[in-house]
Amino acid sequence: METVDVVIIGGGVSGLGVARECAAAGLSTVLLEANVCGGATSNNTLRIIHGGFRYLQNLDILRLLQSLDDQTTLLRELPEAVKPLPCVMPLSRFGLKSRGPVTCAAVTYGALMRLKGSPLTPPHTLSRQKAHSNVKALRAKCDHGALCWYDAVMLDPSSVTQRLISQVRAHQGIVEENTPVERVERANGDFTVRSSSGKEWRGRVVVNTLGPWLDSISIPDELRGARPAWCRGFNLIIKHQLDPLYGIGVESSDGRLFFCVPRGSGTALGTWYLPHPDISVPPAVSEHEIAQFLHAFNKALPDLGISKSDVIGVDVGILPMARSSSGIVKLVAHERVHERGGYIEVVSTKYTTFRSQGQTLLACIKRRLK
Repeated sequence: METVDVVIIGGGVSGLGVARECAAAGLSTVLLEANVCGGATSNNTLRIIHGGFRYLQNLDILRLLQSLDDQTTLLRELPEAVKPLPCVMPLSRFGLKSRGPVTCAAVTYGALMRLKGSPLTPPHTLSRQKAHSNVKALRAKCDHGALCWYDAVMLDPSSVTQRLISQVRAHQGIVEENTPVERVERANGDFTVRSSSGKEWRGRVVVNTLGPWLDSISIPDELRGARPAWCRGFNLIIKHQLDPLYGIGVESSDGRLFFCVPRGSGTALGTWYLPHPDISVPPAVSEHEIAQFLHAFNKALPDLGISKSDVIGVDVGILPMARSSSGIVKLVAHERVHERGGYIEVVSTKYTTFRSQGQTLLACIKRRLK
């Protein structure tokens, strides 16, 4: 039986982020993944690396700064895989999304970008004429102008996954794919992690990043944390480019945000969330659910007339769920970390912040190993 400082269960971006930080810090680290790393929800995203501009609306400055810091670092560390993406959203005549409040938010965000050393262009507003000229898909929505800001987009999540695996291994960390874990047992302060093939590892700390599949392995009841509700989040991939350059954001009449992202010669439309109470059922999307999505999207941008025949693919993953007062399914705002006796469970909500999440967990692990 191999003994290490940290055993990480789950090879999504959260698990890989923790493994990279632990291995780089000199901790002996093993990551165990049931299938292939980055193959589930981490590979089925809209691929946006958010800087956190939208968090100004709720004055969530801490989350904004964390996102902006991680976005800046990823742009510098992975220039071949993460690229700047200019984004446009129509302004409203009145309210928080009208020109006055948005201009104030843009100035504030620009100052924070400079503070974090972001290489991206600060946000600014566009006139009606400029918005119509730049983004033809929004011509019917920009009577009051538009907001233009820069986020970033992953060209290929699998390349990010492979980069993280290489970084873990470069620091002598071990990544074992196709190694489903069967159980975690505790004895004498350490943990024994057993795979379905019978192989065992002994770890001083265990980090479970399986998300909705936290309970797919057997663990002592006293170590188990609270479980969130889960939802399916899915994006539709259509064969047409709505715009070759810009990401496009538009709000529906019920407050649902749709975002359109260039992807190759097509466009990814997202994201639609539906409750998924039984995680033993693999996430899938029905024809009816696709029709619901398209109906709502076409109400928000009726001039585009996207039909089922335009859809060439669906990205779907399982994410922690919260409900808004309107009844629309939304994601849990922040990652959740439960630690008890050296066993740590992580429920992550966002791709962008896997780096800072890994650093937070490393600090927790170091305290435990003292």
